[in-house]
Amino acid sequence: MFVSRGRLLVVLPLLSFALAPGAHAQVLYGSVVGAVKDAQGAAIPAATVVITNKDTNLTRETVTGAEGDYTLANVVPGHYDVKVTLSGFREFLQTNVPVTAGQISRVDVKLEIGALTETVTVASDQQLLQTDKSDLHTELKSQEITNLPLNQYRNYQTLINLVPGASPATFQNAQTDTPGRSLRTNINGADGQNNNTRIDGASSVNIWLPHHAGYIAPAETIETVNISTNNFDTAQGMAGGAAITVVTKSGTNNVKGSAFYFRNQDELNATSFFTPSCDVTPPPSCGKLNSSISIGGGTVGGPIRKDKVFFFGGFEGNYERNSRYDIYSVPTAKMRNGDFSEQLAKSPLRIFAVGTL
Repeated sequence: MFVSRGRLLVVLPLLSFALAPGAHAQVLYGSVVGAVKDAQGAAIPAATVVITNKDTNLTRETVTGAEGDYTLANVVPGHYDVKVTLSGFREFLQTNVPVTAGQISRVDVKLEIGALTETVTVASDQQLLQTDKSDLHTELKSQEITNLPLNQYRNYQTLINLVPGASPATFQNAQTDTPGRSLRTNINGADGQNNNTRIDGASSVNIWLPHHAGYIAPAETIETVNISTNNFDTAQGMAGGAAITVVTKSGTNNVKGSAFYFRNQDELNATSFFTPSCDVTPPPSCGKLNSSISIGGGTVGGPIRKDKVFFFGGFEGNYERNSRYDIYSVPTAKMRNGDFSEQLAKSPLRIFAVGTL
């Protein structure tokens, strides 16, 4: 049997923050919050806070309130530089602040008295402490998804096995029902049908088989996967087990791409337990069958107009070939006359056929 399928992902223009949707879309975006104080701990109002995306140079700006606090909602995931300025104080700059979908990144600032020409720079940790949300979640980054071992179909859902409380993932239904080979995982004892997967903010579900994710994004096109298993926000509804948020990659000011090819074939695999032994069954009806899975494709992204409009696209093709043993029973003369007594003593003559479709 020969099966081929392809998965195509195209993300076209990602416009500036001016076109960002309202606050209800936090399941796709993140937030940057914090408080600005002086060296004695007193709140500083009216300070200007600017965040800049390091990949696209897109910026967001706000000012602190009467209590020195600030909030920037609906922030596209990525790494940001956070700059705080106010006349009479040194400029504060914190670099590489990570912002992820559905999460809050807190950057508290202490301004020092001095001239604006002076700058205090802080290098941010790659992972900030979670202090503003009570949900329990696991996050898988692009590097982890492409470098950690996946199953033979390179499905990112394989890595949900690493989430505390998850049962081992299993295949569902036939390949014709789920070409992307959607996996089923039970979280904290809840049935796998209670999980909900969102891709770039939209719920992805097969309406005929609701326990399947409707679309399995190729591993190389995924920026991050957030698996929330407890106390998740109402925006991540339609889930009783796990709320899974998949964010795909977007273009940046730099042209980037990838090409990949993976192959799984019988010569490199162990013999299955159920493979007929050549010591019992004569060739060619014994031994390992000819089978292989090839997965190849690529991605590319970059600017259409620098700092303004970007593109990203990807393709993944899956090509599978499987042989099988077909066993046919040939009725004897007694069987054709309605006498099946021979079945009690021995099996009828069998013809083994080996073929590749």
